[in-house]
Amino acid sequence: MKKFLVVYTALTLLCLSAPAQEFAPAPEAEDSGRSVGLSVIPRFEFNYNGDFTLGDSSLYSLFEGNISDALSFSICNHWLAGDKESISLLYSNTGRSDDVNWLDWAYLNYALDNFSFTLGKQSLTFGGYEFDAYDFESFSFLGSTAWNNLQVYLWGLKADWTNPAENTTLSLQMTSSPFGEHPFSSGLFNYAAEWRGEYGSFSNIWSVAALQRDKGDFIPIISLGQSFSLTDEISLGLDIFNIVGDEENVVMKGLTMIPSITYTPCDRLMLRGRMGGEINRETKNKDLIVGVDGYWLPLKSCEDLRLIASAGYHHDLKLVNVTFGAMYYLNFPRK
Repeated sequence: MKKFLVVYTALTLLCLSAPAQEFAPAPEAEDSGRSVGLSVIPRFEFNYNGDFTLGDSSLYSLFEGNISDALSFSICNHWLAGDKESISLLYSNTGRSDDVNWLDWAYLNYALDNFSFTLGKQSLTFGGYEFDAYDFESFSFLGSTAWNNLQVYLWGLKADWTNPAENTTLSLQMTSSPFGEHPFSSGLFNYAAEWRGEYGSFSNIWSVAALQRDKGDFIPIISLGQSFSLTDEISLGLDIFNIVGDEENVVMKGLTMIPSITYTPCDRLMLRGRMGGEINRETKNKDLIVGVDGYWLPLKSCEDLRLIASAGYHHDLKLVNVTFGAMYYLNFPRK
């Protein structure tokens, strides 16, 4: 892992120091399909929930590109977090699969006709639209207990098939288990299948998985994510999981339902209202989180700057949370 960090850091510095025109493929290389891009994404926010904190402030990078027409790669790193404890976890957990660390994912993808194969550290096939969003664009206070506690970045292999119409993708995945301390050495695995579809106004991300907690002990987890576009500006969403969780018990039997409504009047503005209801079948506890979040691109001359905000109420904790901040997408090569 240390060797990987040295190599990746060298690549990142090379990308940052090179002039933009050096990133553009040479005329003779255009047909080869080779390209590369780096995004550095700082997020800074003020959060108030009785105390002022830095909330979900963070620093991420996304390094990805095409090695050839068929082979591509993607690496996402989480370098900084909003508090010292979270920063410590990012680096003390290097090489572990039961908690987050500085490497979210790093994988190669090989495409062959309607099939593609992904090898490396990748996101667990689970979670509907809530888990489908980038972490650096999400608000942890409004997230479900599964989103906040289940470690979903795991080492493994995934195979996808997409139909000729490109509106249906079926996937099978095998990864290490988040209940194992280190990838594969624990002998614990996860097996999952997924169906993604886009059919006019309706789209879905449905998955089933068998998450191994111990030898011979598999937890069935089901997630049903669906979205329906009422108009070009308004869409309805609903994520349903058969689990809940907390810091001590990452996965417990339960029911999570997250209905949402999203209003996008233009490319520069998005507003979303959501309500997360959870029932823990093991503790019999019921909980509810309601909130709104959104973003605004204030400068027409700079589409990389995004102002973000959220507000929510956690019924169980009797807690109000308000966040305001900004994100910037520093992309290389520069446009």
